[in-house]
Amino acid sequence: MMFSGLRDATPEQVQEELEHCRTMNAKAVRVPRIFRDKFTESHFQASNGYDMQLFSSSVSHTSDSPIVVYFHGGACIYQPVFFHWRVIHDMAIRTHYEYIMPIYPKSPAYHCQDNVEALIDFYRHFSEQHNDRRIIFMGDSAGACIAIVLAQEIKRLNLKAISDLVLISPCVDFTYPEVQKMREIQPLDTMLQLDRIRFITETWRGDIPANHPWVSPIYGDLTALPANTILVYGSDEILKVDSEMLLRKMNEQHLSIQAREYPKMFHTFPMFPIREGFDALKWIVKCLK
Repeated sequence: MMFSGLRDATPEQVQEELEHCRTMNAKAVRVPRIFRDKFTESHFQASNGYDMQLFSSSVSHTSDSPIVVYFHGGACIYQPVFFHWRVIHDMAIRTHYEYIMPIYPKSPAYHCQDNVEALIDFYRHFSEQHNDRRIIFMGDSAGACIAIVLAQEIKRLNLKAISDLVLISPCVDFTYPEVQKMREIQPLDTMLQLDRIRFITETWRGDIPANHPWVSPIYGDLTALPANTILVYGSDEILKVDSEMLLRKMNEQHLSIQAREYPKMFHTFPMFPIREGFDALKWIVKCLK
């Protein structure tokens, strides 16, 4: 990140950050040195011209093992950070499943429509290649939002359904209907700043309304989420509001979801090598078996 105090960045600093991301995201993503022999790289050319890097875990798995497509978080502006590589490698060791992480289009160079188009192209090709295998979606923060959006589009387009969906600290509603509750939690959140996130998401959605399901999947078809939907979030993050909203909507529609809130935990805490993070990953693995 460009500034040390982005949690309290001014609008001018956030705009400068976006332009910095535009430059950085134009460069190819590289695997951190410590994980360089743990991943292999390939590419997918989307019909909208986007050249998508794909990183696959090298941990041993069988040819018929489940495949986890991991959508990394980062406010739709950042490329994956060290902890994304760590958690994918950790989960690959725990499950011996195949893991693949697509580097999807980011703001400000691209908007959510570009992202959905490119990822649906990728998934159509990917699912045809692996039609006989169980496919799982997993994502954190903005990546979890993207995973829900894609699950809904997959059903709408009648593509191969995913079997499981793992959501870590998802954002699901960019209309911010419970902004007051988020402001009450804000002093506890050590990672996210509400006004900064709202500024960034305005850029991400482009000309699409904030309540469009591609932006805010809470307004989409929640029956598209698989029966084995798994939700993990912390009590001390402003996006706890989004997790509770999703949980409430799923329960109102009598849809299956397994959820755990971890007390005194921060945004995307399972990504980090702490006791609660390891416990959350163990529970996720148990739910996937």
